[in-house]
Amino acid sequence: MDRRRLSILLLLALAIIILLGGAGFLIFGGGLELLGLTPTATPTTPPPTAVLPEGIPSPVATVDLELDELVEVVVSLQTVPRGFQMSETELSTELRLAADVNDNMVRSIDEAVGLFARTDIYQGETLTYDSLVRDLTLDGQLDYGPSSLIPPGYLAMSVPLDRLGSVAYGIEGGDFVDILVTFILFPVDEQFQSRLPNDATFFLENITDGPAESSEEGGSSDPSDISSELYTLSPYGRFETLADGSIVHVSPAESTQRGVHVSFVIQNAKVIQVGPFEPPLPPQLPTATPTPDPNAESGEFSETPEESLQPTPIPPADVVVVALPPQQQLVLKYAVETNSIIDYALRGVNDGELYAVDNVTFDYIVDRFNVEIPPDFAYIVNTRDNMFVKVFIDDEGLNPELVVTVIPTPEQIGDEASQNTSGGEDQ
Repeated sequence: MDRRRLSILLLLALAIIILLGGAGFLIFGGGLELLGLTPTATPTTPPPTAVLPEGIPSPVATVDLELDELVEVVVSLQTVPRGFQMSETELSTELRLAADVNDNMVRSIDEAVGLFARTDIYQGETLTYDSLVRDLTLDGQLDYGPSSLIPPGYLAMSVPLDRLGSVAYGIEGGDFVDILVTFILFPVDEQFQSRLPNDATFFLENITDGPAESSEEGGSSDPSDISSELYTLSPYGRFETLADGSIVHVSPAESTQRGVHVSFVIQNAKVIQVGPFEPPLPPQLPTATPTPDPNAESGEFSETPEESLQPTPIPPADVVVVALPPQQQLVLKYAVETNSIIDYALRGVNDGELYAVDNVTFDYIVDRFNVEIPPDFAYIVNTRDNMFVKVFIDDEGLNPELVVTVIPTPEQIGDEASQNTSGGEDQ
């Protein structure tokens, strides 16, 4: 019984759907035209028109449609940090109403490519001339100081600079350099921690025999005069016994031992600035215009002759500020405090590659270049060691321990003069 009732309900629902679909087709689908039935249009009454007297033209309705001009402005497609160099990848243009665009907004992508972000620029922000700068170094010095030029994760420290180690003063702010450091190692006494060789002081006793004297018991005594003194050997070398049995003291001919050089490189350091930082000068007041001289002819001004000022020569910079990671800055600080030799090698533009470099010592040079150590000879060609050798120290950055000045004795000067005289007479 339930199935029969359900079937009847389904048939009724289907019949209703078919009827509704047929009615829709007749009304909206053009079914009336197929049956020859066309709907009649209802006549409409035209609106009344005003009749004007003769000689008066009929008014024409005009609409003043002033379209607002649209102009292009440059926007950033992504957020860029301060100091970022803009390229076409980060830039796009948008149309804005001319009334909303001022003269400070950048309207062409070509004008923004290659410039640096003066501040942080966010995604979708309209670029302005104030937010971009062409010379990032100058902008950092004048507005923000050197801190705006330090890359993230780096620290900046000042390091001494000289002519020889600064690529002939060719380093400028914004360059990248490799720092060449040479440590000079000297042997020291393990207990005193002082540089070898040591000094040695000897306690000497001098015994002098006196005349023999007779004693009360009938014997004789041999009194002696004993004196003591301290004798210092500086530097202390070693005692050797010669073939004839003589004992001699052999000491170094040089006052100090030669150091062992160890060189290594700190790569890809950024130069923040060269020379001391100078704060920006206050704005100068405008100079007064010259007043006309009443005694002079019209159109001429009296000018006071000024003394010609010679330009003051600018001394070369003796300090440079470089940025490095913190660990490498500690190594550089240690090199500065130990008076090591520091030189700079200038890198090419956009060369940020790190190279595998070995530390250089004398053993490395011998092994790397197959240097053959010459044997000891019994004779040598005259090297004119008795000539006067003078070394000019023009640069304070030179290590004085590496400079040797040989001063001949008066006997050597006399021998050299006699040789020159005899040579002149022979000619």
